[in-house]
Amino acid sequence: MQIEHLQNEEVFEPRDLTPVEQFQLQWKQQPGFISLVRQKNVIDQNAELLPYAGAVYLPGWASPRAFAIQGLVVLALVLSFFNWYQTRHSGKLQDEIVALKAGLEDETRRQQGIIDAAQMETKRVLRSSRPVVWRKTVIPHDEFLQQLNSTIADAKRSLQESQQKAAQREQDLRAIQAGQAIANSGTPLVFSLALVLAAGLVAGGARRDFPKSNVRAAGDYYLYLATAFGIWPNLVFLIFLHFALSGSAYGLGSIGPLFWIIFWLGFFFLLLRYFVVVSRNMYKALQIRQWFEDWSLDNKMLLRIHSSFLIAFAMMEAAFLSLTYLLYVATRRFA
Repeated sequence: MQIEHLQNEEVFEPRDLTPVEQFQLQWKQQPGFISLVRQKNVIDQNAELLPYAGAVYLPGWASPRAFAIQGLVVLALVLSFFNWYQTRHSGKLQDEIVALKAGLEDETRRQQGIIDAAQMETKRVLRSSRPVVWRKTVIPHDEFLQQLNSTIADAKRSLQESQQKAAQREQDLRAIQAGQAIANSGTPLVFSLALVLAAGLVAGGARRDFPKSNVRAAGDYYLYLATAFGIWPNLVFLIFLHFALSGSAYGLGSIGPLFWIIFWLGFFFLLLRYFVVVSRNMYKALQIRQWFEDWSLDNKMLLRIHSSFLIAFAMMEAAFLSLTYLLYVATRRFA
C-alpha cells in the first residue's frame, strides 16, 4: 500500500527560471522603499535582463526617460539653483562693485566737504561789510560770492556726474555678474541634460555601427545604464564643475594654470571611465559579444557614447550661452 501511495504522488522537479521570472524575482528581492534606488540596483546587477523590462509589469519601475530625469536631472537642477544662490553676489565682480561704492563714498565726502566749506565762507562774507582778502588780493564782495557760488555749483555738478557714472558702471557690473552666475550655475545642469539627450544620438549611431544586431532599444538601454551607473559619478561631476566654473566665488581664483590643466585632464578621465562602464553593459543588454578590450579603439559603443554626449553638450551649451547673453543684453538695456 505504501508503494502504491508513493507512485500516485506527483513529483515536482526544480526548473530554471525564465529571464522574465529572474527579472521579476530580482525586483521583488530588492530591499528598501525608494523605487529609484531599487531600480538602480537591479540594473547594476542584471544589465543583460534589460530586454525583458518591457515584457512584464513591475510596480514602481520607471520608464527610461523618467528614470534618467529622476537620477540625473533633478539633482543637477537642485545643485545649480543652490550654486546660483550662493554665488550670485560674490566673486571678483562683487569685489569690484564694493570698491566702486567705496570710491563713490570717498568722492561724495570730498565734494561735500568742498560744498560745506564754500557755504560756510559764503555766510561769513555775508555777515561782514569789509572787503574780502583772498591770497593777499582784495576781492569785491559780489565777485567773491560769485566765485563761491560757482565753486558750490561745480562741486555739485561733479558729484552728480560721479554718481551717474558709478550707477551706470554698477548696473553694467550687475548685469555681467548676473549673466556669469547663470552661465556658471547652468552649465553643470546642461552637462546632466546632455547625458540624457545623448540617448537619441546613441540609438541612431548604434544602428549604423551594428547593422546586423537588434539595437532598436539602444536608446532606452543607454538611459537605463547611464543613470544606474551614473548617479554617483554625476554627483561628482556636478560638484567639480560648480567649483571650477564658480571658482572665484569659492576662493579658487588665484590658483595657477597647472592646477587647472591637471584638473580638467582628471575630469575627462573620470568621464571617459564612466562611459567605459556604460558601454560594457550596453553590450550585455544588446546581447552583442565584446571581443575587444574596454579601452580599445575597436570599442564602437564607447566611441559612440562619447561622441554623442559631446555633440549633445556642445549644441545645448551653445544655445544656453546664447540665451544667457540675450538676458545680459536685456538686463543692461532695460534695468
